[in-house]
Amino acid sequence: MRKYYAASLIALSLLGVSCNRFLDVKPKGVIIASNINDFDALLNSADLINNSSLVNPMMVTDDIVDVTFNPSNQQSASGNVYFWHPYINASAQSPSIWIDYYNAIVNMNVITEGVMQATSGTEQKKKQLYAEALVSKAFSYYQLLTFFSPGYGKGTAHQVYGVPYMTSTDISQPTPARPLLDDNLKLIIADLKRAVTDLEYVTPNNTRAGKSAAYALLSRYYLYMQEYQLAMDYADSVMKDERLYLLDYNNYLKTPLPNTTVSPEEIYVRYTNNQTYRYSADLLQQYDTATDLRIRLFAKRNTTGDTRILSFNNFLSYNPNRGITYAEILLNKAECLARLGDTDAALDIVNTIREMRFKPKDLQRLSANTAAEALTLVLVERRRELAMKGARWGDMKRLNQEGRMPAVNRVAADGITVLGTLKPGSLQYTFQIPLQVQAFNKDMPLNQQ
Repeated sequence: MRKYYAASLIALSLLGVSCNRFLDVKPKGVIIASNINDFDALLNSADLINNSSLVNPMMVTDDIVDVTFNPSNQQSASGNVYFWHPYINASAQSPSIWIDYYNAIVNMNVITEGVMQATSGTEQKKKQLYAEALVSKAFSYYQLLTFFSPGYGKGTAHQVYGVPYMTSTDISQPTPARPLLDDNLKLIIADLKRAVTDLEYVTPNNTRAGKSAAYALLSRYYLYMQEYQLAMDYADSVMKDERLYLLDYNNYLKTPLPNTTVSPEEIYVRYTNNQTYRYSADLLQQYDTATDLRIRLFAKRNTTGDTRILSFNNFLSYNPNRGITYAEILLNKAECLARLGDTDAALDIVNTIREMRFKPKDLQRLSANTAAEALTLVLVERRRELAMKGARWGDMKRLNQEGRMPAVNRVAADGITVLGTLKPGSLQYTFQIPLQVQAFNKDMPLNQQ
């Protein structure tokens, strides 16, 4: 009987032993997958669903402020991310966001290599697990691309590099070359389109990928690539799933929100353990903090009583989804409509969201005279609704490509002293390939710094 091996992988620097030159990881224990339940278990892995590296896409954005960091003495990976330093880890150790997501990709490759030869299970079930693995890989690649590849531009995507595209579980194989960004995205999108055909709408819970998760990722990728009609088409495909809808936050002022793994407004759940983040002053200015139920439900006063800074406040049984939400898909469609000139339809979607986020007496419906005004309103609502959900860095990257991102400042505890700035068009929007990976791959193209 042929057996398929997956590795639970950890960093070289933690072991002090040799490892795969590309991944900068080393197997730690071996999982043998041979029957359908073994492959299914890989998709339920806690490391896959609860990934601490999802902290990075929040620490890098303009949504949070952390007054404990100081660039003169902050050498942690989180500090380097927060100040947009070229190397997330200045030592030989590769950063967790690189290691964790390539670990996830390799483990999903165990499924794509082996599940069709599994010793049990129907052909349909095998194809479904294969398709789920493709969706999981596409999610991981999105995180890697937004950190380690330049933002997508229609005129430059064939000139800049993406991230190595892994298809094997054999970590002794030579390093895959960095494909051009355009080619990289074509490979990932092809995987998602293949996955759709073998997925069901209904899944055991929201951590598992169904058709809607694949459609949602296609919408996200096409929005990132400025393909607005296609992004809207795939958003429409998600919206056909009648199991998905927005929760009316008016109904949860005294009742806990449902767990994200079963909530109807979550599509694909990925989370970190409950953590607290301070909203930036800039983000808070986007809310009516007195009436917006998103502030009432998810924020609390800072312990110092500072009314300018609020802290992200998770319920005991509630982990915020940093995968893909139904609201993100609605906002994808609204943005595409605004960009394509359909002002009224764009704001109809935005106002539908707002109806679920304000008491009726406090609701102010938004309107615009032009598509440009509508787009601005959509983008602001997108920021409010998706705050702390892990989508902002990708949005910042793509908005920077079209000159819509202002300078972002990191300020000291006094709220005035500027410690660092991410300027419009800055090369700091792209982190460098890790040093350890460079050391073993002398010919790998590096990002411009």
